[in-house]
This record gives sequence, structure tokens and C-alpha cells, in this order.
Amino acid sequence: MDKKRVCVIGAGPAGLSAAVEGARLGLKIDLFERSEIGKHIRCAEGFYDSMHLVDKPEVGVRYKVDEALLKVKNEYRVGCRNINLWMIDRGEWQQGLAEQARAEGARIFEKARITSDQLADLESEYDWIIDATGVPSITSVRYGFRDYYKRNGAVTVQYILKGDFTSLGERLKFLAFPHYKGYFWVFPKSSTTANVGLGYFDPECKDRNLSGKQLWARLEQLMAQERITGQIIKRTGGIVPIRLREQLQYGKVLLVGDAAGCASPLHGGGIDTALITGREAVRWIAGNKGKKSSFSDTIWCILSPKLDVEKGLCQIWKELDLEALDKAAAFIAQNWQNIGIMKLMRYSIRLLPKLSTGLRLRRGLIG
Repeated sequence: MDKKRVCVIGAGPAGLSAAVEGARLGLKIDLFERSEIGKHIRCAEGFYDSMHLVDKPEVGVRYKVDEALLKVKNEYRVGCRNINLWMIDRGEWQQGLAEQARAEGARIFEKARITSDQLADLESEYDWIIDATGVPSITSVRYGFRDYYKRNGAVTVQYILKGDFTSLGERLKFLAFPHYKGYFWVFPKSSTTANVGLGYFDPECKDRNLSGKQLWARLEQLMAQERITGQIIKRTGGIVPIRLREQLQYGKVLLVGDAAGCASPLHGGGIDTALITGREAVRWIAGNKGKKSSFSDTIWCILSPKLDVEKGLCQIWKELDLEALDKAAAFIAQNWQNIGIMKLMRYSIRLLPKLSTGLRLRRGLIG
């Protein structure tokens, strides 16, 4: 029996995961990347395995994150030893995945741009196509839903800075905004380099609609406020899709990773879900004969437990003003002194109806 021929478009985490797993399963994998693998990375490079469904990255790890700084009004230290959180060099890591894919028998074509106009020809040539092209996906251009990502995405701007980050050590820093607006981050890759950025999440937040110039100015303001300085090495930004699409299959085309809209609505991280959706796409293809579940249903079944919890937490966050969010941060950090018994009682009235969700959050964050 002939092996199924699968075309994977895009060599980000989702596409590379599909290539590695698909080749292992005996599929004939052709992976097309419009640039060079590991180049043009737009990511804060924090790797959070929120569902414990992926392996620790084998290459590109800069450090295991054992502690984070969470700031609202006050700054709190949050223990992270019990969660799977690493700071990585994503370019190096993706190059490592590409080598794994080649070793398993996948063919990889770099500097090979595929457009939406070519999809019809590819559907004739291959049994299945996996669209891992990010935002906007080439499938969205062909089928007319490219605006979905902007309407259902977080808006981000980010610098890679060269400077002195020894004071942070191997800790990630988050400055959270009230009412689910989003957060500012500082993710050191080393003592001399860090990813520094800003993301607005809530579609109803006015700041999310700021012009590009205004967003960069806001990032500069926050950097000055938090005394973050350095030489700008790289400037990037864009849309992070944080609403999983209901429909993930269009004929022979399966959407994975950012193309599927599967980044976290809570924090915007999407490396783990990209790996999962890419892997599950080829598993679904390999066992497709006689399957009762659609690909869309398969992915929703896997991701919905995580997404349901995160959506509930986003709703809680949206209800919290600056004072309440600071107390929530203290709770996450187990800083009871900063909460105070009277304030805890005051805010518990608001939080108790969703206490089970909150406890699931804390377990998910710090074990």
C-alpha cells in the first residue's frame, strides 16, 4: 500500500512537529518553509508546557525557570519549580527539530514560498496538506477569513535588547494590567540579552486599537517605568491568535498552530499547543481510515479542558481592578502579608463563586 503523501507548509513549531511525527509514522512528508528554518522569529521565547503533553526541548534551552516576578502595584516572587517552563533560543530549537525531521525521513525545502493560489495544485499532488503558515494563514486568504486573526488576537510589540540583565538572573518578569488588558514582560535569555515586550489581549480594550507608533511609545514608557534599558537588537511584533477556530479543516487542508488560533487566551503562549496540534494532525491522517471524529473535533477534545479553564480565568481577570488584581497576584505568590485578612475577606466575596477555577489556576501555575 502506498504511503500517504503529506505537504506541510511552514516550519515553525507546529509544522516541524508535524514533520517529525509524520515521518515517524511512515507518512511521506514534504515540508516547505518560505525563509530559512530558525530565522525571522517573532516570539518572547518562553516555552510553557501547560498541559504536560510535550517533551522538554532537547536543544536551545537557556535555562529552566524556577521563579518569576509578578508585578501589579507590588512585585511578588512566584515559585515555578513545579511547572514545565523554560527559556529557549527558539531559532536554535527549531533547527534541532528540523534535523530530527530529516533524520526520520522528511524532506525539507527552505526558501520555498507557498501562496494561497498554489493550494489547489497541491491538493491534487498530495493526499493531505497541513497549514502551519501562521497569521494570516494561506488557507484564510483562500477561503476569506484572514480578518479572523486580527479580531481574535492579542496585539504585541517587542524588542530584543542587549544590556545588563544580571539583576533578573534566570527569572521572567511580568507586569499585569487590570481588567484583562494584558501585560508587559521582560524575559532574559542571558545576563546580557532579553526579550522585552507588551501585549494587549481584551478585544474590548481601547489600548488594543492603538496605532503601531502609539504601541511602540507605550512600550518605551513601560521600559522607562520599570528601568529597563539596553541597545535594541531587533524590533518585532504582530498578532497572536488567542481564539481557537471552530473549523480546522477545509477539504484536504488541516490548520495547526497559529493558523488554527490556538495560542493561550490567558498569557498568549502557544508553543506547546502548536506542537500538540501539529503532532495530532499527522496522527489523525495516519489513522484516518474509518475515523468517526473530524480533525476539528479531535483538536477541540484535546484542547478544550485547558481553554475552558483559561477562559474562566480571563473572565475573572477582566473583573479585577488594580487593587483586586494586586491581591490576586499576592495570592498566587502566597504572600499573605500583602493580602491582609480584611482585604482577603473583601475580595473573596468576588472570587469565591469561581474559587474552584482559581484553585485550578494556582495548581496549573505552580503545581
